Amino acid sequence: MTGRNIMQDVFEKQNDERLLISVQEACRLTGVCEKTMRNLLYENNLQVRIGRRVMVNRKKLESWIDQNTKTNL
Repeated sequence: MTGRNIMQDVFEKQNDERLLISVQEACRLTGVCEKTMRNLLYENNLQVRIGRRVMVNRKKLESWIDQNTKTNL
């Protein structure tokens, strides 16, 4: 395993452990545009305001996605 792969693994694990992510990160993870994401966060109380910055509670977002995903049986 190269040093680069180890660093990527460490970085990914650190990102997975964070409780809050930025709106832009939530957009990248879901493929949703920023305006839609901000509306979704506001309407479903998934956002956390820290000063002027809006952050996303990752666990709440993941839970909301799970609850609103329709499965084909």
